[in-house]
Amino acid sequence: MELRHLRYFVAVAEELSFRKASQRLHVSRPALSKQIKDLEDEIAVKLLDRDTVSVSLTKAGEIFLEDAQKLLSDAESAIERANEAQSGHRGKLRIGSVGIIATDFLPKTLKIFHQKYPGVEVEFVEMLPAEQLHALALGKIDIGFAYGNEVQNMPSLRSLCVIHSIFGVAVSRQHPLAERKEVTLKDLRWETLFCLGGDGKSSHREAICQIYTAEGTKPTKHRKIEGFDSMVTLIAADQGISLLPHVLDLANQDIVIVPLVSNHSNLDFHMWAVWQRNSASHHVKHFVQLLEERVLVSSNVA
Repeated sequence: MELRHLRYFVAVAEELSFRKASQRLHVSRPALSKQIKDLEDEIAVKLLDRDTVSVSLTKAGEIFLEDAQKLLSDAESAIERANEAQSGHRGKLRIGSVGIIATDFLPKTLKIFHQKYPGVEVEFVEMLPAEQLHALALGKIDIGFAYGNEVQNMPSLRSLCVIHSIFGVAVSRQHPLAERKEVTLKDLRWETLFCLGGDGKSSHREAICQIYTAEGTKPTKHRKIEGFDSMVTLIAADQGISLLPHVLDLANQDIVIVPLVSNHSNLDFHMWAVWQRNSASHHVKHFVQLLEERVLVSSNVA
């Protein structure tokens, strides 16, 4: 039994006329009659009582009509949803979460994305930035975020710079350095320096090491902190400091970021949206397009 059989039966059952049903379906009456007969033979149930002048439904035909109409409706909905998914208007978009650093651009982008593509469910996957490139390769997320510039040299990925900022020194508002207009690495030599990330690879730790190495020095005391929220809490409690980009707004956490002065270090901070180069997903393309528009607006404002 094919959907065609159901469509033919439903047309005859609703019209109660082979002539009107054939006109509605644009098929000949003999062909329509044969299809209905084939359907009844296949399911071994008589669906219609018919003679030379009239057509009526049997009791079994009435029940079959309800189910056939529902099946055809479900089939049409399935086709519609498939087309919407193919065009990027339905489905799921999985994005790697990066927390507070994305508050300048991500919420506004998501709002516009939802307005344009309400049928697409956005899911945030909690993971550290260092894990997101691997997650992209495994297909666990569709869009991730990465720090540094190494993603530009990865042929399997495409990238868009969503944040360009400068590293400064994050200290609690009560810290003696908080009122300074600027500081140097020498001013930090007795401080406990927090680096984001555990024992695995950490782009934050690598960036800090590059800054210190360029100055020909290294921190006297440093600690690895697993999560960003934990690090912010420790800084606010005056347990240590860290190097963080100025783009972060941590004023409500009682933290200020003091400008860092260096004659040798590259203090630039970049964050990139990254996705698979061979991704055919319209969801990704639509979201990246909105990110590009957001970045363009931000750069024009700046």
